[in-house]
Amino acid sequence: MVQLLTNSSQFTCIPNSTKSQENFNTTSKSRNILPLLKGCTHLVQFKQIHAQIIKTSFNEFAITQTQLAKLVESLVNSSQIDYARLVLNQIINPSIFAFNTMIRGYSEAGLGHEAIQLYIHMRCKGLEPDNFTYPILLKACGSLKQGKAVHSLVAKNQDFKSEIHSLTCLIAFYCGFGDIESARLLFDKMAERNVVTWTAMINGYVKQNRYKGGIDLFYQMRNCGVEINELTLVCVLSACANLGALEMGKWVHRFIDKNGIFFNHKLGAAVIDMYAKCGHIDEASKVFKILPVKSVCTWNSMIGGLAMHGCGEEALERFGEMQTRGIEPDDITLIAVLSACSHSGLVEKGKEIFYKMRSDYKIELNIKHYGCLIDLLCRAGLLDEAYEVVKNMPMEPNGVLWGTLLTACANSNVVELGETAMEHLIELEPFNDGNYVLMSNIYAANERWDDVARMRRLMKERQIEKSPGHSLIEINNVVHEFMVGDVRHRCSQDIYSMLEDVAISLKKEGYTR
Repeated sequence: MVQLLTNSSQFTCIPNSTKSQENFNTTSKSRNILPLLKGCTHLVQFKQIHAQIIKTSFNEFAITQTQLAKLVESLVNSSQIDYARLVLNQIINPSIFAFNTMIRGYSEAGLGHEAIQLYIHMRCKGLEPDNFTYPILLKACGSLKQGKAVHSLVAKNQDFKSEIHSLTCLIAFYCGFGDIESARLLFDKMAERNVVTWTAMINGYVKQNRYKGGIDLFYQMRNCGVEINELTLVCVLSACANLGALEMGKWVHRFIDKNGIFFNHKLGAAVIDMYAKCGHIDEASKVFKILPVKSVCTWNSMIGGLAMHGCGEEALERFGEMQTRGIEPDDITLIAVLSACSHSGLVEKGKEIFYKMRSDYKIELNIKHYGCLIDLLCRAGLLDEAYEVVKNMPMEPNGVLWGTLLTACANSNVVELGETAMEHLIELEPFNDGNYVLMSNIYAANERWDDVARMRRLMKERQIEKSPGHSLIEINNVVHEFMVGDVRHRCSQDIYSMLEDVAISLKKEGYTR
């Protein structure tokens, strides 16, 4: 084995020789090491190839530099980041490819600061970025401020300020940090957009729970004649599921069938989830049965849908069938199963599954699993047992868990435990109006009017306003949103007039409020 000195200062630098370069075909020579690099599985093997490159590098400067760049790429792909940087430091005139590869390596390793510093070093060497540099650099950004700095670099560069790939990555970056407004502003200014751009923007709306905005943008995408791919459809189906937009979801399902789009596991899971959340569990079951490929996420959607509809026994049957077919459940599967037990009142079965998760399914308990158990106990009226679980959890309970307990206390008019939950919620979610309303209702049910007034004063002091109720309705594939006392809708006068007519008709039939 050839011994290699890993200190970059001890690497031999090969002098440039123009005459020698003319006698070699750089591309074909550099390819000779590619099969060897692909077969490497250990750092020792990479070092052997590195030593061989140096050993055979006389009078082949250009070939050596190309081979070293390929070595950097292979090291990065094998997560050998430190050694990859040593090799990069050896290259006399690193190419933009070598720098991009190393920046990507740092980004994927979570070393964003090092990636940004390397970009600065690259620019100091006078090297110009290419189409891949800024998208790679964006992945290294750990804050919105850093991403905006990259955006400014793209905007200043005449070659990239209209380059679709870089701008699309910027949109995805802004969406990932929840800045939908900046993403949409950039999206609207783009002279050219492709399916990836549209999908990134729609996905941004969906991820930020702005489902109506995602569906509205999808309508625009269809009207512009842009091709629609599987990821676009998954995003739209997710929006339909959360809005209850059944007609739009059905249109997507028909579109898939009409265009012969392959029902991969993600698309299949999205269709099942859409039908289940829109109240059509039978349609979800039909889709599940005909799917050519069923992965764990497909099973999760079906079990979760059955759980949502209170079909606990059937959900458990599917869970058993899933394991019989050799599909290993994951942590999401167990959340769906525990939810099925909760919605169907299968308390003992749910507790049995929860306490055997680690031993039987090799799944570590997380806070969502504890949330399911607490919900199961609260629905069964076992508030003291639920409180004991909250107190003895291995992790700190969050606002969702305390909120579940508070809701159960409101349903049972339990004051003391409700106050305990509320104390924690005031710290965790000080501006959540729903918690104050629930606690106020508990006091009111127990005729503790002074405490009701105290809750209202506390809300007023903190300038917390109760969120108005709202509802959504889908008509002719268009989702309309209404809030209490809302008069913004263009048909509001007709709607209120019709509601008044309905109220009058109900009174005539003997119905009273």
